[in-house]
Formats: sequence, C-alpha cells, structure tokens
Amino acid sequence: MTAMPRFTYRALSATGDFVDGEIDGPDLRHVIARLNEQALLPIRAMEKRRHPAFGLDFRLGRPDSFPRGDLALLVQQLTRLLKASLPLDRSLDILTTLMEDKRTRRIVHRLLDRVRDGSSLTDAMTAEGRAFPNICISMVRAGEEGGALREVLARVGDFLVRSEAIRQKMVSALIYPAVLMVVATGSIALILTLVLPQFESMFQDAGARLPASTRLVMAASRALRSDWWVMLLGIAILSIALQRLMQRPAMLAMRDRVLLRVPMVGSLMTRFEVGRFSRSLGVLLMNGVPATRALMLAGATVGNRVFAEAIESLAGRFKAGEGLAASLEQAGCFPNLAIQLVRIGDETGRLQDMLQEIADIYDQEVERALERLLALLVPAITIVMGLAVALIVAAVMTAMISVNDLAG
Repeated sequence: MTAMPRFTYRALSATGDFVDGEIDGPDLRHVIARLNEQALLPIRAMEKRRHPAFGLDFRLGRPDSFPRGDLALLVQQLTRLLKASLPLDRSLDILTTLMEDKRTRRIVHRLLDRVRDGSSLTDAMTAEGRAFPNICISMVRAGEEGGALREVLARVGDFLVRSEAIRQKMVSALIYPAVLMVVATGSIALILTLVLPQFESMFQDAGARLPASTRLVMAASRALRSDWWVMLLGIAILSIALQRLMQRPAMLAMRDRVLLRVPMVGSLMTRFEVGRFSRSLGVLLMNGVPATRALMLAGATVGNRVFAEAIESLAGRFKAGEGLAASLEQAGCFPNLAIQLVRIGDETGRLQDMLQEIADIYDQEVERALERLLALLVPAITIVMGLAVALIVAAVMTAMISVNDLAG
C-alpha cells in the first residue's frame, strides 16, 4: 500500500495563535478540510519534499510561485472582472487567457479547477502553498466572509503594488554598487593574472631581493593563476555550508539581530519592517479581521526574525488587555514616532487610517535612507578598489626602483 504524502502547514487556532505541524493526506483539498475540522484556519499548506543533494536547489524558478509583479497584476485584473459583475469562476477562466507567464497560467488554472469543484477562493489560494502571501489569503477570507470580495481584492491589489514598488526601489538602488563591485574586482583580477606576470621574469633575472609588499602581490598573482580552481571550489563549499547553516532558525535570528546593529543598514531595515507591518495591520483591520488575529497575520509578513518575535509577544500582551501603543513600546524595537502615532490613532478612533499614515511615512523614509546609503556606498567602493589598485602599482614600482638601484 502506497503511503500518503505528508504536508507541512501553518494555521491559526481559535485563540489567535499560530500552529505549525505536519499532516498526512491524499491531496491539499483533503488536508485543508481536515484542518478546518480541527478548528484551525489554514494559512499555508504544502507537500513536504525531500531536500535536494547538499541542501541546494538549482531550479531557476519555483513552479508554485508567481514571477515578480504578476501577483499584483493578477489581483488587479481579477478585481476589474468581478466589478464587471462576472462570476468568480468566469473571471478566473478569462484570466487564464490573459496571463502571459506559463507559471501564472498554471496557478490560475488550478484556482479555477478548485473553485469549480466547490472550494472558496480562500481555500483554493491556501492550497497553492507559498504562491500567495499570508496577508493576501487572510484578507480574501475576510472579504468572502463579509460579502465584500471585490472591495477587499482592490485593497489587496493596492497593497501588493505598493510592496512591489518598495522592493523594486531597493533592488534598483543596489544594482549600480553591485555592478561597480564586479567590474572593480574583475579589473584587479586582470591586473594580477595578465599584467603582473610580465614583470615577474624581469624581477627574477635581476636577482634582487624584492620588498615584502611586492613578494606578497606576486604570491597572490601566482596563486590566482595556478590555484583558481581551488579558490572556486572553496567558495562553492563555503556557499553550501553557509546555506545549510542559514536554514537553522537560530542562525537566521542571529543574522537578523546583527543586521539591525549595523549602522545605516539597521535603521533602513527597521523603517522597512515597520512600514510593512503597519500597512499590513491597517489593511487587515479595515477588512474586519479581529485585532488579535490581525496582529499575528501582520507579524507573519515581517521578514526580520527580531521583529517577528517582538510582534508575536506584543500580540500576546494585547490579547491580555494591554493597549496596542503600550504593547509596541514594550516590544523595544519600534521607533517612538510609530508608537506615538498609534497612540493618537487609538485615542481618536482612527487607528486604521493612522497605520496607513505610518506606512506612508516609513516608506518615504526607506527611499531617503536608500538614497543616502547609495550616496555613501558608491564612493566607498570606488575608494577601496582604487586603494587596492594603487597598492598593487606601488608594490611593482617599489620593486622596479630596487632593481634599478641594484643595477646602478
């Protein structure tokens, strides 16, 4: 008898706590149904697969994920079709012809099949594993339960567009420094492997004792020419070891704590996470998600483990009756401005609007911080690489002067 597949899942309990576990089932639909029978609200469920050899996955794209930007486009187009008073299954059917990417079309096809089989859109999205973010699934569930799916999808689309815009700005800001680093490193490698060997025979024929700096540079040149494959192998082994090490939650938490202490980088990450958390929480509250559950779901969208743990602890304090502003203050990692604005929102009854205001403020702060970081990073890379080239040239010139003095 063939064993049934095993699925890993994350769900919300009736008390608003996250529950992680594994369950056997013939397919995702049956797994979701069993979780619902246990009074668990599925957030994510996916079949457990064996890790590839050495812990690496060389696939260029996950078959169960959207290409960048396609998720926001899908949600926006689905919203337009529903606003045109088309049924959900008919809207999904049309989307299968509109989406250009093959992976996206496959996902929409599976959504359509599940909806036609009687599943809700929320359950169909949950069955797709990691393709849909937790906050997207939670908001759609709130919209379906409240009979306002079209309005909720419009907010989801706006949220995804804003999130993707912030991500694109961060990536764009780092492209030029990355290209500069690659070009500078390549230039130094060319000097060591092509230029310096031209001087090596001359120095050997002269028979002079070379300065220590020149001997060091020449040794680096010989090592790069003869042992380049050893270096590449070492880098590959180090990458594999680092990847496996970073799969451990304790190491990920340590990495996130260290990054938050790095000057400029830490403040940039803090602004980014606070902005994302505030926007997620505000949108969830606008769609009628209970506050405790909204806190847990918004915390699940945060990438930094330090913030995720802090949000989980403040959700517990909030559930015990402590105010949101006081809970944020006790968490210890939220900026004072965000805490004060949340307190004002609590006092005026405009918490949802104030959370969106906080998100806008910190999104703008992220843009300014990126500009400042880029303004410092590019000159820093240029100076460091220029110094490296200058040291190599100085080592060669020093050796040439020594050879000329010996000849004189």
